[in-house]
Amino acid sequence: MKIIQIITSFDMGGAERVAINLSQSVTPNYKYYLIEVVKGNSVFTNQLKEELKNYNISFFCSPFKNKKIALCLFWTWFIWKYIRIQPNIIHSHTEVPDLALWIFRKISWIIFWIKPKYIRTIHNTELWNDWKAIGKIVEKYYLKHNCNVAISTSTQENYIKEYGGTTPPIIYNGLREVPQKKFQYLKPNLINILFAGRLEHQKGIDELINVVTALEKDKRFFFHIVGDGSMKEKLYTSIQNLTNVATYNKIYGLSQYLNSFDYLFMPSNHEGLALMPIEASLAHTPSIINSCPGLKDTLPQDWELSVKDNSIKEFIRLFTNIESYSYTYLCEKAYKFAASHFSIEKMQYEYEKLYEQQI
Repeated sequence: MKIIQIITSFDMGGAERVAINLSQSVTPNYKYYLIEVVKGNSVFTNQLKEELKNYNISFFCSPFKNKKIALCLFWTWFIWKYIRIQPNIIHSHTEVPDLALWIFRKISWIIFWIKPKYIRTIHNTELWNDWKAIGKIVEKYYLKHNCNVAISTSTQENYIKEYGGTTPPIIYNGLREVPQKKFQYLKPNLINILFAGRLEHQKGIDELINVVTALEKDKRFFFHIVGDGSMKEKLYTSIQNLTNVATYNKIYGLSQYLNSFDYLFMPSNHEGLALMPIEASLAHTPSIINSCPGLKDTLPQDWELSVKDNSIKEFIRLFTNIESYSYTYLCEKAYKFAASHFSIEKMQYEYEKLYEQQI
């Protein structure tokens, strides 16, 4: 069975990591191909390509660096890959590949004597934020093919609420435990807190700023903030005079350092299914979270270190009283939940079972 997975770019992202992990399946008689829509051009691109080579995964790089041009012209080069591979399944991850594949299908219908089936993973609770009108048209196509898969209860419920249709099955993203190394910039004798993610409203950057600022006088804590995005200037300006925080643009292979930190802090406003707290749990690092869709799903329902409605007051209370919790208990509780719900083998098995049902 030949599976083409289409991703946005060869870059670090949750959807891209899921596609790569799925392609690493060792099930006999499956051949995976990974194709990007927009040419990857980050510090992580070459490392990801090396990883794909090491796992003997076939991949194809886009010739287009501009997103809009790539979307419009994706079909002109993908059509030759499509004819050559003759896939049984085309599996799309996130809106850029969803739209590129839809355009390809509309333009190149004449060569569809090769009849692939589709799988489309819904990675976010909120879709098409920048292209709402286009999204409503494209979603009709994927609903018609009955090919949607949700990654959490939150993404499933929000999709049905917004677009209707048949309730999509849930397949949780799978991750493997990563051997851990020591992060060299830790502050000894302090409680080291990690925030890692895109510096966007979705990730709760305003709340992050407020919490870090409010805790500056509490000399127990030091925050490490990793990420880039449209709110970078606001964040950096707000914390530039604080002594309890360090910033890093990007850190390749961050998952191998998660055990170095005492806690992961995620004040997100919404997520599809956040991978970072799962990776942290597998590294025995507990997470302090906002109990929002797609984030609360990654931890037990009775998780002690969560607040509602991104309450700054409640976050401050949690941090202030953090030493009253049993750290060993929290680490073990989070680890057991992640290991039982989000194994990579379980994800691979469930997707491949779904592929077979589609054929």
